[in-house]
Amino acid sequence: MSTKFTSKAIALLILLAYTATVTKAQSPITSYTQVYSANLKGGTAVLGNTSMNIINNGTGLVRTNRMNDISDPNNGVGGVGYTQYGNDNDNMQFADIDGIAATGNSTSADLILPAGTNTIKFARLYWGGRILNSAIANVPDTLRKVKIRKGNNTYSNVLAAATSVDQFAIAGTSETVYQAYSDITAFVQSSGAGTFTVADVPATAGSTANGGRFAGWSIVVAYENPASLLNSVRIYHGYYQVFTSSNGPASVSVTLNDLNVPNNSLSAGDATMSVMGWEGDGNLGATNSNPEGDFVKVNNVVVSNAVNMGTNFWNGSISNNGTYVTTKNPSYSNQMGIDIDQVNVGTGYGILPNANSVTLTFGTEADQYFPSYFAFTLRSKDPLVTINKTVADANGSGQVESGEILTYTLTGTNVGPGQAHNVYVVDSLPLNVSYVPNSMEVVSALGATLGIQTDAMDATDKSFKGINGGREYVKFFLGTGATNLAGGVINVGDTYTVKFKAQSQVIPGSITNTATSYAYSVVGDLFTDASTALIGPAGAPLSVKLLSFNATLNSNKTKSVLDWLTESELNNDHFEVERSDDGVNFKTIATVAGNGTTANTHNYSYTDNLTPGAAIIYYRLKVVDVNNKFSYSKTVLVRLNGAFGSAAINVYPNPFVSDVKVFIKSTKTVPAVIKIVAANGTEVNVKKVTVESGSNIIILSDIATLPKGVYMIEVISENDKFSKTIFKN
Repeated sequence: MSTKFTSKAIALLILLAYTATVTKAQSPITSYTQVYSANLKGGTAVLGNTSMNIINNGTGLVRTNRMNDISDPNNGVGGVGYTQYGNDNDNMQFADIDGIAATGNSTSADLILPAGTNTIKFARLYWGGRILNSAIANVPDTLRKVKIRKGNNTYSNVLAAATSVDQFAIAGTSETVYQAYSDITAFVQSSGAGTFTVADVPATAGSTANGGRFAGWSIVVAYENPASLLNSVRIYHGYYQVFTSSNGPASVSVTLNDLNVPNNSLSAGDATMSVMGWEGDGNLGATNSNPEGDFVKVNNVVVSNAVNMGTNFWNGSISNNGTYVTTKNPSYSNQMGIDIDQVNVGTGYGILPNANSVTLTFGTEADQYFPSYFAFTLRSKDPLVTINKTVADANGSGQVESGEILTYTLTGTNVGPGQAHNVYVVDSLPLNVSYVPNSMEVVSALGATLGIQTDAMDATDKSFKGINGGREYVKFFLGTGATNLAGGVINVGDTYTVKFKAQSQVIPGSITNTATSYAYSVVGDLFTDASTALIGPAGAPLSVKLLSFNATLNSNKTKSVLDWLTESELNNDHFEVERSDDGVNFKTIATVAGNGTTANTHNYSYTDNLTPGAAIIYYRLKVVDVNNKFSYSKTVLVRLNGAFGSAAINVYPNPFVSDVKVFIKSTKTVPAVIKIVAANGTEVNVKKVTVESGSNIIILSDIATLPKGVYMIEVISENDKFSKTIFKN
């Protein structure tokens, strides 16, 4: 396919593959093929407009009442999305907004992209309409030509390849309906977001039956934006006629292959279908003889929303998830010949994790329309592979003795919400222990060789022992498809358990070491988690081992119930319960006696009477031993209102080096601000985000240059505030 602009050369990028499967077809004009496929941080955007409007024969003015009628009860069905007006036998004339005498028609629409840096990966311009055969015969390449401009710049001429025109002769007439298309990726990339005007769309104006006259245009865009969510983007091209024959209502089913739905489950807004179609009529929908009307089904489920009724989907609307798009000129509710709609299809439409295809079914009762492109944006969610590390000494005392064998157990789960790639676990041993040869063991993990592992980095198994900077370390490659050189895939909910042994020195002292899990998203973003195990020598004080610490509200939100559980305690004098309204400044509100030295588990609780006014309350425990040495627990919170539930926010890794990931689980979609505040109170990083309903992972990737030190990270929404201390290494 070749594309020519008179003002600049534009490179062509078009990927054609994976032919669609068609059943019950009324002879497709052009079968569906996939023209763009990528997994990226970004998505799709569509825009377009009609190039015609209905003119009053007497006054010469636009019949705006007909162009904007969307819910006339005289339709017989009524409700938004239905009208009594169509373009059959109406005087359809060109709209021309640019004020340039040389153009015969011109209309505009806005390309809206997210804030930040956008890279256009794919952009295709479609135009089409109904035209007399004689107009084509007089100028053979007339259907291939159109003009486009950004803003008020000079128009660029677009010439589609001869093979990039889909045509269909209307039976019983001397007219043709068509669509043409051309790649404009470079043009949109250089132009950026804003208003695009398309002019001189080839068509014939006037009044006629058998569907009426129409013309219009649309642009479908795939973009990449580092601040956007990760999505699987697929765009399909085709051109079908769906019409009513003498045999009654008709339907056409098409299966689009290579959809590549991500592994994770989808919420309603996690999957968007964008569709363009020609010559749908808002006045032709369901009847008593065919209650299904004009519809599109996804996996045999009728698609509908507030604008596109299930029985009259093809109604001349340009909409975004049930709202009419008005960022266009002229801005009509009924385009009288072109539909451009985006609908959420994440739930209820049978688009399941790992699905590789989707079946579309088009149907009509008394209409004739021509489906064109379909674009799917499917949310690929980030992984979160946790790690929890424990240590057990050989004699079970809970304290390390000279030359004693220690067994370390590392367990974890991909708590999701996305599939984890290239997963591996590394544990670096401290200098006061030595690795016990051939003690590495994989207890459970998909894709791994179970049992005792060899220490060598060979093909026998997928684990090895190494030395780096004089320190021994062990490394386990985990997941389906793992090798002895790289990790594999761990799906959401999959778990792993691995073990190894080390021997203490003659005079060991306290032994502390940290294990880290590494997992990558489908586009290569790294996610880590870390866990530290500590064991001290006989006679030395050990910190209280706190198994859990939780805070919950009672039913009428007047009390906070705090409960915590210890696995063991040594020289534990008491706990001080501390409370804060801002997560920074804490005050002691109660003292709870400890149990001294004990190897048994103990439950503790405290009930705090709440005072009105605070939206969020933070709690932590100060653990004090008999020598007045102390340490702090993690901070927990209760929320009297707001979208973020208790314990719904996590920040990792901590300490961090180059970036920080903020995991937020929200009950609804809300705007939020994430701030990083230095110790002196200066805001060193501020990011505005939209937190979606469900699980979110937000990456702060522009903080690698921050000086080493202590910072506070804050997540703030209208009714929520979360604070946590983080450390920059």
